[in-house]
Amino acid sequence: REQFAELQKPIQLAFNGDPTILLAQATSDLPKPEDLAPTIEVQFTQEIKELAASLGNKPVAIYNWVRNNIDFVPTYGSIQGANHCLMTKQCNDMDTASLLIALLRASGISARYVVGTIEVPIDKVMNWVGGFTDERSAVNFIGSGGTPVVSLVAGGKIVAARMEHVWVEAYVDYIPSFGAVHKQGDTWIPLD
Repeated sequence: REQFAELQKPIQLAFNGDPTILLAQATSDLPKPEDLAPTIEVQFTQEIKELAASLGNKPVAIYNWVRNNIDFVPTYGSIQGANHCLMTKQCNDMDTASLLIALLRASGISARYVVGTIEVPIDKVMNWVGGFTDERSAVNFIGSGGTPVVSLVAGGKIVAARMEHVWVEAYVDYIPSFGAVHKQGDTWIPLD
């Protein structure tokens, strides 16, 4: 993750409801050429280019495809990269971010990694990692994959998990289409 340090800015997210809600993040931080470039993790393979094209190279369609087709595996760091993530469809946060970035960049949409700390309510954690019924077991399962995670306790009960997480920011045509149509980017949008 150190190699992404210059592409990241620390952010802390708290999921106080539905973690699928996207919030616009307008900044004066314009995309750089590397926000469109392939890397070791972000490959532009034929399969990735074809999938992006089949989704109309549209950021909302790309995001929805990744969200609906990739299963989360609680492991830590870059393990598969974008293409292998596409093939297995079972990926950790870093590899899922790599796939999303590859699809976006192959579509001409600037995208970058963001690493930060998130707090997730324990009921969402238990569902996210496979339908656990015991709070401590769910948090331990995340930690067993190497992800830095701590339990947050209130009233003697685990109420949430705080963990390191990777997600994507994409520079999309947010005004007026909310990313449904991409002509020219105007806003960095967090995608997770």
